Amino acid sequence: MPLTVQPSSATQTSRATSFAKQALQVLKAWMKQPTQVATICPSSPFLTENIAERECVRCASSVVELGPGAGGTTSALLSQMRPDSRLLAIEKTAAFMDALQEITDPRLTPLIGDAADLIELLERNQIGRPDVIVSGVPFSSLSPSVAKAIVESVYEVLKPGGTFIAYQVRSDIDDYARPLFGPPHAKLIPLNLPPLTVFTWQKLEASNASNAD
Repeated sequence: MPLTVQPSSATQTSRATSFAKQALQVLKAWMKQPTQVATICPSSPFLTENIAERECVRCASSVVELGPGAGGTTSALLSQMRPDSRLLAIEKTAAFMDALQEITDPRLTPLIGDAADLIELLERNQIGRPDVIVSGVPFSSLSPSVAKAIVESVYEVLKPGGTFIAYQVRSDIDDYARPLFGPPHAKLIPLNLPPLTVFTWQKLEASNASNAD
């Protein structure tokens, strides 16, 4: 029977401390800019592990994160990424920048920007086609035209064979992504406040896309 390794008490304490700190940062950001912060609760470890603990993240040379918030998912991604990889975290809410800048990892470039300007931001920061794009942007709160434009930008810049991951309260994003990527893999994360669904799409390789036309 294989052994199950349980996290040490020190690791559990560290995780609890980190989560409490992120909760305080999210609350402060909400108090400063309540219209731009979707929730007053940070992402749970169940959510961040589902997003980050993937082979596509471990193999990626570049990852782009849209809407990193207080950086819970950001830290989880960095824990799985290669030593020579790069993570560009684009956050619209300026109140979260202090929290993101506390993550002292040379692979991370946090910046204030809008996901609607994704193509321009990648060019400005000399990021080619990313292998993975992760989005916490609440697409259900955007106008249909803006949401559609962001997803189209994600599809345009993502490397063929790359992965698009979006964690959402509602399924609106599927309406915008499905015509480009096809049907998603969807997994509900109930142990999060609020419960979220993680949608995952893979962009077809060029040859496969041609065969599908």
